[in-house]
Amino acid sequence: MKTDRQHPLPRLIRDIRDMLETNASLYPDKPCFLYRKGNGCVSISFSRLLEKCNAFGTAMAELGLMGKTVAVVGETSPEYIVSYFCTVMGGGRIVPLDKELSDEETIHFLKRADASALVYSSTFTDRAKRVEEQLSEVKHLIRTTVPGKDEVPVQEDEKNHNFDDLVLEGALALRKGNRAFVSHVPNMNTEAALLFTSGTTGTAKGVVLTLGNLIAAVNASAQVADFCPEDRLLSVLPIHHTYEMTCGIMGAMVYGTTICINDSLKHLLKNFQLFKPNSLALVPLFVNTMYKKIWETAAKNGQENILRLAVTLNKGLRKIRLDANKLLFKQVVDAFGGKLEKIICGGAALSPKIIEDFEVFGIKIGQGYGITECAPLISLNPFYSKKRASVGRPVPGMEAYIDSPDASGIGEITVRGPNVMKGYLHDPLATAAVKTFDGWFFTGDLGYIDDEGYIFITGRKKNVIVLNNGKNVFPEEIEDHLDRIDLIAESVVVGRVDANGEVSGLTAIIFPHFEYAASKGITEYNALAAAVKKEIFDLNKKLPSYKQIRNVELRKTEFEKTTSRKIKRYKIH
Repeated sequence: MKTDRQHPLPRLIRDIRDMLETNASLYPDKPCFLYRKGNGCVSISFSRLLEKCNAFGTAMAELGLMGKTVAVVGETSPEYIVSYFCTVMGGGRIVPLDKELSDEETIHFLKRADASALVYSSTFTDRAKRVEEQLSEVKHLIRTTVPGKDEVPVQEDEKNHNFDDLVLEGALALRKGNRAFVSHVPNMNTEAALLFTSGTTGTAKGVVLTLGNLIAAVNASAQVADFCPEDRLLSVLPIHHTYEMTCGIMGAMVYGTTICINDSLKHLLKNFQLFKPNSLALVPLFVNTMYKKIWETAAKNGQENILRLAVTLNKGLRKIRLDANKLLFKQVVDAFGGKLEKIICGGAALSPKIIEDFEVFGIKIGQGYGITECAPLISLNPFYSKKRASVGRPVPGMEAYIDSPDASGIGEITVRGPNVMKGYLHDPLATAAVKTFDGWFFTGDLGYIDDEGYIFITGRKKNVIVLNNGKNVFPEEIEDHLDRIDLIAESVVVGRVDANGEVSGLTAIIFPHFEYAASKGITEYNALAAAVKKEIFDLNKKLPSYKQIRNVELRKTEFEKTTSRKIKRYKIH
């Protein structure tokens, strides 16, 4: 098995300040962030980022916010990242909020978090006003501007502030001798982040991560991801998710990698052309969408058969250690800026076939596994030491075992290490239900570990469908087969309860790929439904009888999803 890295290991960081100061020393003028402005882009260097953090952090000290809980909501921006860093560097607790939350949900979470301040982008000005009206506990409201847009500054008073003005005031206070922020010595046991899991306000758990959890996950990510200072990573995922901040932002920054900020999903293809990234950190649904877009475009241009032939040809060449991807798939790679060569993917299982086809195109995919409660990294199947269908071996510092395995070795994946959370906010019973006194965390995911230590996920414990014949079915496995069908955009497999109160078979709920169908001349809905069902019943012939789809339900709208593009299963009936 190939195990050679392409790039040397980076220096491990002690804390966020250590990372910022090291990068400012090694790459002072190199862009740390690039973001869109008009038809061009603006950069912030590593040295300027350190200056901005020291200034804003000092302003926070002047406002009495060091060591306090600070929430942040908005689009990915340098200001968002500076707010996150400075809160944690000053000994406080950051609360990254999902920007898709309603005003009521935002206020509910601010109360639960006991937040002293809210940093918000100008897009959320109306929401901030409601927070000001309803939450007297939030003492400071700090508005940032959306990168690349001219904004009217907020009218400042004792409670309302403009981010840029605070940076100027903090720089002045620092010059006058306020060293409270820059001289703060971090404690690894400090509660550094509070992340609310997806769910309603009543069911969402508050995951409390210490500074030690975050730094352990960042260092682990940097050790296994194999980036380098010359890389350009495009930040696409919502920044309030710990995967994006820990692995997509800080894990790359440890290397001195330049991070390009995608300002909107609707601008994604334009930003590929603007920034020309060579690296991405994504979740499977994004990769699936990219993959289907490649084939949809080929079908629309009448080149689908040519592309299939090219894939078959290059697979054959790769077996004899030749590779013609640059010649055969230039158009495919050009659609993503022309430089894309590696993707780190995590959050759910990704089809091995998609991984293999992307590698044939010349784009490597390293599949990882994590959960918010582990800050979030557990394992990675890296480019240089990969095993088919696995999510890799535990990252440095983490260990794993399978709890209560069945006859085939499948059981609950259980892990321990410095990444594992402190616990759930104000909920010792919920914490004790998933975390043992000696640090083992029960992930809720089912899978097995092979004799080389590679983890294989078979499904989510709570999603398992128990048939009336006693067989257990992992819906994710069947969905993987369904999602390979070109006519299917999204799928969810469920077990419908019959009149006897039992589940006798599987039902597939399908959102068809309407664009691909149109490119094949299938425009009438009934004809599309018939074509989808035929493909599914053809698939059944390849599956054991108890895994076969008995019923098919089509829907005309896509499934409701979280901001990390996971389908909300609990809303499917």
